[in-house]
Amino acid sequence: MNDSVSVNDALLLVGRLLLVVLFVGSGIEKLFHFKAGLAEVNAKRLPLPALALSATIALQLIAGACIAAGCYVEWAAIALAGFTLATAVVFYPYWSAPLAERAALKNGFLEHVSIIGGCLLLIGAGPGKLVL
Repeated sequence: MNDSVSVNDALLLVGRLLLVVLFVGSGIEKLFHFKAGLAEVNAKRLPLPALALSATIALQLIAGACIAAGCYVEWAAIALAGFTLATAVVFYPYWSAPLAERAALKNGFLEHVSIIGGCLLLIGAGPGKLVL
């Protein structure tokens, strides 16, 4: 059995780190600017906005840290993929937007779909050998 680290393992580490930059950065931003995040959640009329925002922050930070560290990667990626899908549907409903807003919302929606693709690739590939 070969225990050496491969180029693929290094690529998986870099890919994991790049994938979570968005989630961890967003979680930190929401944590330090809770009131602004709450206004965003309230604008979408989500139930229990403070709880929803707190859960979002916790998920982004904890799942992001797990993926970065290489522990519980598949579960963290599943959670973030589901969260990202829900976020895309709630915050980027381009299909029902006025024509003037549709292109920007569609772009945001498709960016979220691409992030889901990254999560699915990570679920399939696993974390690689470079983990904590």
